[in-house]
Formats: sequence, structure tokens, C-alpha cells
Amino acid sequence: MVTLTRRRLLTGTAGLLVAGVLHNLLPLSSAFAAPPLASAVNMPKHFLTLSTQLTGIEQPDALLSQRLYSWLYQQFPQLDQQIDQLAALLNQQQDSNGAALLSLLASQPEPLRELYQALVSGWYLGVVGQSKPECIAFENIVSYALLRDSLTPPSYAPGEPNFWTQPPHKETGKNV
Repeated sequence: MVTLTRRRLLTGTAGLLVAGVLHNLLPLSSAFAAPPLASAVNMPKHFLTLSTQLTGIEQPDALLSQRLYSWLYQQFPQLDQQIDQLAALLNQQQDSNGAALLSLLASQPEPLRELYQALVSGWYLGVVGQSKPECIAFENIVSYALLRDSLTPPSYAPGEPNFWTQPPHKETGKNV
């Protein structure tokens, strides 16, 4: 058993005081903080229009769209102009899909190809970035939304996503 002496009390108090002062002086908490999400107000409407065109989903997930746009905004300096260019390119070639669309994109400037790849990867896989991949979503990605009726995301959990948020079913007490 440890006895509390005056020396231990003073040492512990001084240690806590120093830790509190250092915590306030050093911006460690902000160094590990996630970058702020782009608010829905800052996210341009043409981003959601292009996302709808790429995914085929009328109302893309709001949180995923904020995370994706926030990541893209940090990576692409002229994001809004590139989104407009990509949307115009896709509107010109509406009947192109698959190999024809990929060959069309291959003839475009590299930043435009990278934006297309980042958009598709972010929406369908929830992972962005090629040199340093970053997961921005899991359960609300487009590939799961399209198959939601028949397939649930792989997991070690025994139920569907967020099953623990629902109250459990009451047992009747009868052995079946």
C-alpha cells in the first residue's frame, strides 16, 4: 500500500501543473485533429451534380460528399474549374461508358484524369489518394448503397451495419 506523504502530494501536484501548462502551450491536440470538413454551404452544387452523374444516385450521402469534397479541395488547387471541365467532358460524351470513356479520359490532361479517378474511388471505395491512401468512408459508399437490398458490408459484427443502435427484440420466454 502506498502512503500519501507531503512530498508525494507536492510532486504529483507539480507534475499535473506542468502537464497542464505544457498542454496549453504546445498545440499537440490540433496536430492530430482531422482537417475540417467543407460545409454544405461551401460545397458547390456542380460537385453534387457531377457526383450524381458519376454514381447514378440522386441524393449522394451528405457526410461522404463533405469528406470527399474536403479531401479533393486540399489536393487539387483549381478544383472548381476542374470539376466544370470534367462535367463538360462527360456531358459531351454521354453515350460513352467503359472502355470508350477510359480512352477519352486517357487523352485528357493528367490533373483531370486524377480528379476523375479520385472521385470514382472516393464514391465507390471510400478510399482516396494513390501515393498515401486515406479511408474517408466505409458503410455509406456507393458500391454498398447499390447492393444494400442483397448485400451488407463485410464485418465481424453479427448484424447489419449499426444493428446495435436498435433496441433488442424482447424474448417471449417460450423455448422454441
